[in-house]
Amino acid sequence: MSEDVGGRLTPLLRAVRRASAARYAITGVALLVLDICVFFVLARLFMVPPAAAQLVARSVGAAAGFFGHKNFSFKKSGDTPGAPLRQVVPYLLLTLTTIGVSPVVLIGLLALLDNLVAAKLGTEVVMVALNYFCLRRVFR
Repeated sequence: MSEDVGGRLTPLLRAVRRASAARYAITGVALLVLDICVFFVLARLFMVPPAAAQLVARSVGAAAGFFGHKNFSFKKSGDTPGAPLRQVVPYLLLTLTTIGVSPVVLIGLLALLDNLVAAKLGTEVVMVALNYFCLRRVFR
């Protein structure tokens, strides 16, 4: 898909990007619910330290997210049989990066806000934005 002479996005490209963003949001909400449930069960019920609970919750969400984003958010009808294998490595690298970064963001927000719920939600906002822009490239 291309841009027109004025550098503006063509209507088709804008529509495709909006649909992709909407599907990403739907998948993201489901993954967020999964992540938050795992996080709070570990942190509140099992008294796992917040940073460790964040690592586990993010890992569970990442595993589910690969399939959700691959098959729904960024689904393409023309994927070749080898496409999933080519997508796993960059997805894993992004996942490992976000798994490492998210506890740091959480601890920083906990220090600023002194509220576990607000810090967790703030962390998710940061991670959702980062992941969307990166995953668009992974699943293109």
